[in-house]
Amino acid sequence: MTPAPASMPHALALWADSQKVATLGYEPKNDQWTLGYEANWVAAHKAFPLSPALPLEPPADGYAAGAVKRFVENLLPEGRALDITATTYRVSKSNIFALINALGAETTGAFRFWKSDEVPPVVASAPLREVTREELDQRLADREEIPLAVWDGKVRMSIAGVQDKLMVYIDRPLDEDGHLYLAEPPLASTHILKPEPRRTMMPHLVVNEHFCMSLARRMGLPVAEVGIYRTPRPVLVVGRFDRLVTQGSQGPTVQRLHIIDACQASDLPATYKYERNFGSGEHVRNIREGVSFEVLFDRVDQTVNKAAARLTLLRWALFQFLIGNSDAHGKNFSFFVHRQGLEPAPWYDLLSVVQYPGIDHELAMAFGDAFSLEEVGAFQLADFARRCKVSRSLLKREATRLAKLATHEAPKQALSNDYVDSDERVFANQVCEFIAGQAARLTKLAGDAADINDEFL
Repeated sequence: MTPAPASMPHALALWADSQKVATLGYEPKNDQWTLGYEANWVAAHKAFPLSPALPLEPPADGYAAGAVKRFVENLLPEGRALDITATTYRVSKSNIFALINALGAETTGAFRFWKSDEVPPVVASAPLREVTREELDQRLADREEIPLAVWDGKVRMSIAGVQDKLMVYIDRPLDEDGHLYLAEPPLASTHILKPEPRRTMMPHLVVNEHFCMSLARRMGLPVAEVGIYRTPRPVLVVGRFDRLVTQGSQGPTVQRLHIIDACQASDLPATYKYERNFGSGEHVRNIREGVSFEVLFDRVDQTVNKAAARLTLLRWALFQFLIGNSDAHGKNFSFFVHRQGLEPAPWYDLLSVVQYPGIDHELAMAFGDAFSLEEVGAFQLADFARRCKVSRSLLKREATRLAKLATHEAPKQALSNDYVDSDERVFANQVCEFIAGQAARLTKLAGDAADINDEFL
């Protein structure tokens, strides 16, 4: 076993399925964190680390300062969901250990955080708690008074992000009379529900994300499964790719698969999810210590199949340009974690953010030095390729191919029966027209970028 955190006054055990993986120790006065893997886990053929920054065999001088805390912090929700969690459990928003203690039974990835002197249950202690269509609709209507994250006195939002979400277990496809349930240990959630936001400045957000995600799937790109569930209010249903449902003699089981986002893979805190981690104010705009395309592509060295990973990241970046997703940040790309290294996970949170003029459209990651789509020219695209170690011939080939696919498939998606009224169809067509313009622009820019003399870069 790696160095044990026995001297720490507080501890949580980490479990993967039915095996204890590690012990997390915490000393609050000096905010010290420790991690000790179980010897049986380290020796297991199927074992994998929490992240590249926390390998199964730690360095001789221990893990980097703050690495354990940064990993845990990245698992927590943000914004209002974090406020609700802190208020519900009467802890400070800065008390990371208390928050993961409250929410850690069902986080993103494979691991469950559990009391160090207990074993997680194998059998559910109570029947599944169903959420009917009528109850969900009422809860959506009451979100101002009763936060969607709170059900039966417990916070049910334990994944990163700002938007309202609810994690549920779905027994079979909803269009085949499936049912929604609140997930309780040992059963994990299989889907994430994302309703329309409360802010009116972002109308048809469900249609927007459904369109962009479905377009990616039509184009043959790796993306999470999505659908629209109506209460009758539209709710986006996103299949969790870090969960695998199997049917056994004792009923269904949900296996947890381990994933980490680009912040965790880079050993960066959640506050570094934007390239301009201090914002774009006059005196800080040149500080670019957060997750950039260059930082993201540097993760290729940690992957099992480097050529495939680089190609996937290139396609992801170009697709964000096509749909106008200015908010594609470091927590919006994830990797599966294996003992041998990382593997890109399916894409998620794909949105045409530029459809909403009332919010900022500054790019989360710059193409070269361009932090707006309008500023991206051939030189900026060539600079992007240089920084990310992508040949410009490959850039041109993939940009041309993706632009052609998007132009062909977007009009088909706009005709989808998933969009049920005239307003939704008008919005879908609006997104489609924007993508057509971006596709034509990307084709030309990538072609021009390929012809730029190396000495100018």
